[in-house]
Amino acid sequence: MAKELSTQAKWRPWKGVILFVIALVWLIAGSLTAFFIGTLSTLLVQLGFLAIAIAACLINKTPLKEVFPVKKLTVRDFFGTLLMWMGALPLGLCSAFAVGKIFPQTFENVANGVNQIATGVLVLGFIMTVICPPICEEAIMRGAVLSHFRSIKKDWIIVLIVGVMFGILHTDVVRFLNTALLGGCMAYLMVKRNNFILPVMFHFFNNFTTIGISTLSSMFTSQAAQQAQETALTSEAVTATLDALPSFMILSCLCPMILTIGAHLIKRQKEISEGIEPKGMKLGAKIGLSAIPCVLLLAGGIILTAMSMNG
Repeated sequence: MAKELSTQAKWRPWKGVILFVIALVWLIAGSLTAFFIGTLSTLLVQLGFLAIAIAACLINKTPLKEVFPVKKLTVRDFFGTLLMWMGALPLGLCSAFAVGKIFPQTFENVANGVNQIATGVLVLGFIMTVICPPICEEAIMRGAVLSHFRSIKKDWIIVLIVGVMFGILHTDVVRFLNTALLGGCMAYLMVKRNNFILPVMFHFFNNFTTIGISTLSSMFTSQAAQQAQETALTSEAVTATLDALPSFMILSCLCPMILTIGAHLIKRQKEISEGIEPKGMKLGAKIGLSAIPCVLLLAGGIILTAMSMNG
C-alpha cells in the first residue's frame, strides 16, 4: 500500500476522481483560450494544474512535503527510473503508431499541434513542452490525484487508475495508450519510492527526448528556426512515420524486458535496506515472462515487414 498522509482520512478516492474531473475541465477551458492568446494557452493550462494541486493540499490541510515528497536520489533510483523510461517510451510509441494507422488524420493533427507549440517561440516552446509538464502535470497527477488513492491496499490498482487518468487527460485517441502506459510507470515510481523527484525525472527524460532535442537544435540555427515556424508536417511525412511501425516493433522487441528490470530496481525503502524479497515472482521469473511480449513484438514486426514487401 502507498504511504499514507498524516491527514489521509480527508484524501478519499472519490475525491480524487472529482479532482481529476476538475483538472480535465480546466484543461478543456484553458485550451479554448488558444483562440485569444495562441500557444500561451498551454502555459496557462500547466500553471493551472500546479495551482489546483496546491489548492487541494491547502483544502485538506496537508503539508506540501507530504503530497510532493522530495528525497535524496540514489544510484538505484536513477537507473531504475532510466530503465523504466527506456522500456516504456518505445512501447508507447508503438501503440501511438498503431492507432495512427487507424486514425491517420488524427495522428497528423496531434503531431502538428505539438510541433506548433514546440517551435512557435522556441525558448517559450521549450519551457512549455519540456520544463513545465514534468513539474505541473506531475503535481496534479502523481501528487494531488494519486494522494487520494493512497488508502488502496493494492499498488497495481493505484498504478492502473492513475495511468488511465493520465491517458484521458491528454484527450486524444492516438496518444491514449502511450500516455496511459507512461502515466502508469510514473505512478509506479511514486507509489514504490514516495519520491516526487522520480516521476518528474521520468517525465523530463520523455519530453526532452521526444520534443526538446529538436527544439534546442532549432534555437541554434536561425534558418532552421524559421523553417520550423513556417513548416507543418506533411501528410507524406506522417505516412512515412506510420509505415515505419514494423521496423520500430523489431527495434523495440527487448523493451518489455528492460522495463521489467527497471521496475524491479524500484523497490520500497524497507525492501532495499533490509534485503527483503517482496512477495510474488523472482526477477528471473519476471524476465522470463517479459520474454513473451518481446517475442510477440519481434514476430509481429517481421510479419508486417514481410506483408509490406509483398504489397
